[in-house]
Amino acid sequence: MKKLAISLSVVALVGSALAFSSFATDEQTDIFRSLKAELMDINATKEMSLAQVENEDITNKEFQIYKAYMNANLKLNNIQGKLSDSELLKDLVIDKLLVQEAENQGVAVSLKDAEVHSQEMRKILENTDDEKAKDFQKNVIEVTGLSEEEYWKKHAPNAYRNQLSIENLIEKLVQDGVLPNATEDPDSFDKAYRNYKEDLYESHSKNVKIFTDEIQLKD
Repeated sequence: MKKLAISLSVVALVGSALAFSSFATDEQTDIFRSLKAELMDINATKEMSLAQVENEDITNKEFQIYKAYMNANLKLNNIQGKLSDSELLKDLVIDKLLVQEAENQGVAVSLKDAEVHSQEMRKILENTDDEKAKDFQKNVIEVTGLSEEEYWKKHAPNAYRNQLSIENLIEKLVQDGVLPNATEDPDSFDKAYRNYKEDLYESHSKNVKIFTDEIQLKD
């Protein structure tokens, strides 16, 4: 059932599965309704560059959407509190760096392959008997404001490309002995992966530019 682990936004929640059965339907609906309204407000704002990772921009809209999804994810998993803007921006920067590193190591996934994967995931969800998973995915699509066709053909492939590229990078790092095998020793893997991401960030921090005084990255 691993493939049915659905996250609100794959691009924002790489490796994170939402516990969609932990909430009553009405409670879930309220969270999704609030998220949709927040995303509509964000999309109505003027887009500008917030930061730059190597030569890749992070816009104010991308960051605010990332923040909205992450906070909704906490609520859906019944986790109290919120991450600071500084923490969220650093996490987003690290996600960008991981995808760039996957490209550097030749394990990044092409958009074409991600499109194929997106359609495979769509078929899995359409054929599952898990009605909660179907309802959850319906809500995930609803908050984007896209039709089902637009979501699976345009939105999902870009998200899956990032997710799969990072997964391929992790697999290569395990094969190369940089990271321990998560199946054999999950605690050691988690610690090593956190350290790897921090090292990756530190080694590229000089090439990360922030174009606002409102958010500053912390070490």
